[in-house]
Amino acid sequence: MKSFHEAICAEGMSKNTNKDYFVIDFEFTQYTKRVGRPRGFFSEIIEIGALKICGETGEIIGKIENFVKPHFYPKQAKESMEFCSITDADMKKAIDFDAMLEKINLMYVPGNTYFVTWGNDDFKVIENNCNRHQVDNPILREDCLDLAAAYKHKKGDSQTTSLRNATEELCINAEGHWHAAYADAYKTGMLLLKLLEDGWKPTG
Repeated sequence: MKSFHEAICAEGMSKNTNKDYFVIDFEFTQYTKRVGRPRGFFSEIIEIGALKICGETGEIIGKIENFVKPHFYPKQAKESMEFCSITDADMKKAIDFDAMLEKINLMYVPGNTYFVTWGNDDFKVIENNCNRHQVDNPILREDCLDLAAAYKHKKGDSQTTSLRNATEELCINAEGHWHAAYADAYKTGMLLLKLLEDGWKPTG
């Protein structure tokens, strides 16, 4: 099998598709109870996992792995914390939302970096969180790369494949807990590299 770098050269990828890849996964609160939903409730980010992959070499050149403090509805975060195996001790080490954005800004360069996710929920949640915090979303919509949609198109499927099933289908090492932000981001990154090695390339 060709290396990632050889695959790029063989495919003659354009300068635009040599953009770096910022692969990210958010875990966020949800309210599933039938009653008692707080007025104005929205999903808040409680964990971020991300890795930056060099578009030229395929090497991981940066990572983010942090819990994030829920600002608006901390009491309602408990159910989602349990689902994601996040403890109270973890939350004591959590960073503020603004600090999370600062970390993103250090790794994501608008126009020169793909914002890679499995599905489109991650972009929606950061955009909504930024709106509620009354700050600008640092992510450009045109940089977004939904790898789940790309994989669906490549397979010619009518339904989207879950991240778990995609890792099984492409024989990706699935170490780490599911619904742990960095572990899920890492798996998405490995899927991205596998697709690139197999000749797929972004169209945007």
